[in-house]
Amino acid sequence: MASSVPTHMDAPRTNLLMRSGRLVNLYDPSPTDMVLEDWVTGASRVARWGGQTQGETAYNVAQHSVLVEDILVNRVWPKAPREARLWALAHDLHEGGGLGDIVTPYGALFARAGLKEVKIRIDHALRLAMGLPAEIPEEHKKAIKRADTIAAVSEAVQLMGWPEKTARRDIGGSYRGKLYERPISILDEKAARTDWWRRYRLLGGIG
Repeated sequence: MASSVPTHMDAPRTNLLMRSGRLVNLYDPSPTDMVLEDWVTGASRVARWGGQTQGETAYNVAQHSVLVEDILVNRVWPKAPREARLWALAHDLHEGGGLGDIVTPYGALFARAGLKEVKIRIDHALRLAMGLPAEIPEEHKKAIKRADTIAAVSEAVQLMGWPEKTARRDIGGSYRGKLYERPISILDEKAARTDWWRRYRLLGGIG
């Protein structure tokens, strides 16, 4: 089935101006236009859970990404290769370019508009800009998804006040494994960025 999202050959060029001054073509994002700092900064300013977490500071996507990488290597896949750990850190960076964290009810509504395809194209360009293969190995994808599920259920319980049984069912798709036990203390955007970059550089990330 043909994609519902056009390329630059099918529709007028649509560019997103980034903080660095780079223009990213949203139909055909190029890795040469991906300045990682733009996307990490954006992600640190995007609130997860529709901004509805408890407390005075929003829980942001950059902090969530660090949590997912932590869960991946300490719970899901202790011997996860460097490439999988790097992508766990970056798996939601597309949200830092204006997409935002689209909560599940809206995601279902937007699916037919080609949102998934837009995310895939941005992810491909980001991965190449990070020195990773454009395609995600299936083993990596499954492990990161599991870590992401654990993080989401744990966030729902700790930060949203969801009953654990309900969070496991509705957020985790009836996930029955262990949750993240340590308290998740919400960081502000600057602290979240600092933590993200620390993890990224420890893993030898480029960009």
